[in-house]
Amino acid sequence: MSEKVINTAWLEKAQGLMPELRQQKVYPEHIVSAIPDASAFQGWRIEPLGLAEHLSDQVLCKGDIVTLDFGEHLVGYLTLSLLNERSNADAPLRLKLTFGEMPCEVGENFAEYSGWLSRSWLQDEIVNVDVLPGALTLDRRYAFRYLKIEVVETSIRYDIRINNIYCMTVTSADIGAVPQLPEGIDTELLEIDRVSVKTLRDCMQTVFEDGPKRDRRLWIGDLRLQALVNYETFGCNDLVKRCLYLFAGTRLEEAK
Repeated sequence: MSEKVINTAWLEKAQGLMPELRQQKVYPEHIVSAIPDASAFQGWRIEPLGLAEHLSDQVLCKGDIVTLDFGEHLVGYLTLSLLNERSNADAPLRLKLTFGEMPCEVGENFAEYSGWLSRSWLQDEIVNVDVLPGALTLDRRYAFRYLKIEVVETSIRYDIRINNIYCMTVTSADIGAVPQLPEGIDTELLEIDRVSVKTLRDCMQTVFEDGPKRDRRLWIGDLRLQALVNYETFGCNDLVKRCLYLFAGTRLEEAK
């Protein structure tokens, strides 16, 4: 097996080009439900149930489920502020959180998954909260638009209320640096451009990631395409240099 040849000089240059991650606090827009629909893409559609600003009015008991729509694709860290209702929390609160980029991910049961990709790529986790009221920020970064919250356990004495919830997004890209397109472009092309730029922004972290949800790795083939689009949009050329230095600093032994 080939061994890596480490060039510390190149890696030091890459470290010197480490970008600052820009952060933005984004709140959910709607409370929704994922509905099976054979005519919808992937067999699921989203039905709005109300504004997310009313979420704090709901008391949630063991077994309750609420699904939130943040209105756009996000890459970042989730924070929940939780209150206990009726009585003091005499047992830990257990929640199951399921993050989805598409409606099917918050509609289908992950327990039935049998694909060839590792099950660990599916974005869900169970969290335990020992002290209420309190705030919880997940350590893991997620890529999502929809969030399903399931109250797995409370106790017979207390229920909960979600007082506040938001995602702190992260990216090294500055959307304000993207030049405005000229007038007169077809509406559909404008929407394609908007989604493309947003996708690249979500992939621009401390490196150009091939995807912020799965793999999250720097690949040389992906980098070329991402760099070409970056030159015309964000102009974050130091990030391109950083990635090239990382490749140069960790090449395989037989690499030219």
